[in-house]
Amino acid sequence: MPMIPRTLRTLAAMAALAVAPMTAQAANCTATVTDVNFGTVTLRAGANNTTQGNIRVTCSNPLLLVADVVGVCVQIGPGSGGAGAGNSPRYMRNGSGRALAYDLRLGGSSAVTGPTTEVFRSITMLVGLGGTVDIPIYGRIVENAPSVPTGSYASNFSGPTQVKLTYGVLACGLLGQTSTPAPFTVSAQLEASCEIDVSSMNFGVIPTQLTAPVDQTASLNVRCSDATPYTVTLGQGTGGGTDPARRRMKNGANVLEYGLYRDAARSAVWGATPTTDLDATGAGLNQGYTIYGRIHAGQSAEFGTYTDSVVVTVNY
Repeated sequence: MPMIPRTLRTLAAMAALAVAPMTAQAANCTATVTDVNFGTVTLRAGANNTTQGNIRVTCSNPLLLVADVVGVCVQIGPGSGGAGAGNSPRYMRNGSGRALAYDLRLGGSSAVTGPTTEVFRSITMLVGLGGTVDIPIYGRIVENAPSVPTGSYASNFSGPTQVKLTYGVLACGLLGQTSTPAPFTVSAQLEASCEIDVSSMNFGVIPTQLTAPVDQTASLNVRCSDATPYTVTLGQGTGGGTDPARRRMKNGANVLEYGLYRDAARSAVWGATPTTDLDATGAGLNQGYTIYGRIHAGQSAEFGTYTDSVVVTVNY
């Protein structure tokens, strides 16, 4: 007889273990994912092209008698645009199939960089209410090549290979019940951008009596998005001149006249009008130009340093 209570306690413990998983199996979980829209972006150096979306997972269990916890895992694949190894980076594509590289990070902090493909969360379900958790999606465009054409880019996530919810699990990678969230899209509108680098023009030491012209050059690099038309204009400078061929360097009240040109012969002035600017089309890489300068002969100069500041503008 003393063995009976011990046997009953063992059977009761086994019964409790058998009943515990039934509430998790009875749970029903669904997920919705918002579109991840970068809006209008450029690939200009230093541009911070980031955005944020959201995953909302909701779980309920009509059999609950007390609060319970269910584990859920959301997995996101490469998308219709494809991806590199480990889904890093993922790609949006335009109508011609050209790629724009980006990363998605699930959960965590926006300050943390690097892609992820899955995220695990525990959801507390209350009796009669269920439970909900919001998981942020952080997007970052990692493309930096201006050769990517402008226009609309997108990648679609539809079906269980692209977006999947697994629930009733203790961690990602374990078998559980699954559902497929509604499709979502990652998109961006890439607009043209241009950047310039220009060197200074230093004529060096010149004689006080200019019996011959003094020539010098400066280099200009322009990087514009592929197939983007642009013009480069040179301002008249701060010296007060009105003719591109007769700009003014100043040393106090003293003046030296000089010109800026588009050609080595110093015959095509470079200014800020449709007939004197430079017209070109971007190639998505550095395009180099030379600015030709000339201090004209026949001038007298006082001792000192003569300077002028000219604004270089790219219109596109």
